[in-house]
Amino acid sequence: MNDKIILYPSNWLYNAGVVGLIQTQPDFFEFEDNLVIMDRHIFQNIDIENYFDQAKIINLKGNNKFYPNFIDTDGNQKEFFIKFVESFFDHLNQSGNCHICGNAYNLDNTALQKLISKDAGRQFIEKIKKFEMVYNRLLGPSLNKFPNGAWNLDQSLDICNLCTFLLIHHHLSYTKLSDRSEIFINAPSFKLMYELNRLIRSLYGQSNASKTSVRELLAISIIEYSRRLSTLLSEWLALNIEVVIKTDNKIDFFSLPAEVSNLISDRDISALLAAIGESKILNLVLDQKYSDLIDYGYKFLRIGLKDKNEINEADRGFIYNTIKMERNRKNLSALADQLFKLYSIIEEKLKENQKWNYRN
Repeated sequence: MNDKIILYPSNWLYNAGVVGLIQTQPDFFEFEDNLVIMDRHIFQNIDIENYFDQAKIINLKGNNKFYPNFIDTDGNQKEFFIKFVESFFDHLNQSGNCHICGNAYNLDNTALQKLISKDAGRQFIEKIKKFEMVYNRLLGPSLNKFPNGAWNLDQSLDICNLCTFLLIHHHLSYTKLSDRSEIFINAPSFKLMYELNRLIRSLYGQSNASKTSVRELLAISIIEYSRRLSTLLSEWLALNIEVVIKTDNKIDFFSLPAEVSNLISDRDISALLAAIGESKILNLVLDQKYSDLIDYGYKFLRIGLKDKNEINEADRGFIYNTIKMERNRKNLSALADQLFKLYSIIEEKLKENQKWNYRN
């Protein structure tokens, strides 16, 4: 038996489940390229009672918010869920089919027969073998009632035993916003997803996110991650980052334009944007209004060279509406220099991209 299980990025719901589990047990995961390697010993380290405590991971009993009736309200299936997870260390093998991950891991026949030998266990196993509402209130269909709208209108999606466990962690990966929506940053790399979602949670906690758009939150997280990288974030990864936005009754998706993603993932550009730290300037880049950086720079430079008694109400209004950081207000000339440099790097980057596209 191999102690390691390799998990590959797949659809966003599966990815969110993996990231959610990593958050609870990070010591049992190792990132490698775009995939993640899970140590099977994680299943010997899980406190199973956390899955019946809303304050910990989730209370799976009854009509819970995320996985309704995953465990029946009376709790008759609780012991079988516990045995189900406890069997993973010794009895989980790569076998069968799974429409969720495409790399199925299921319990062997010995473990499965023990579970289904009693009615409650059989009912539990029967309930979890297809993608139903017990996995997601919005995306899963009621049992055999109507097609699921997430994947090709197929009402009979097979789900492997490992995915059953992974998916009940997807709610942990969301970041809650002030408008009561929740977001998850999805990407083709588990390390990138883990770091970006961790960043966005920490940034959200430090900023006035009620005035920060999803677009800005995504951009800021990419900028911060790119700035901290010792190597370049590949263009392929940058162009395939999206935000999943969950509200009470729908799921939406948002991604930045390819050109913008490519620019803000550049280390020099991300470092300058982080150093400037102004939402107004970031939005000029996100709106692809690069020439406005020069206009703003000249205005700041002109005002910065004035004596204090020469600064009029129009100047003060422009500064107040554009600049929020006190250090920038006190040193407009330095801010102007940063904007000129930012514009220069962006133009150079765009020219490089045009040459590359022309050659191809």
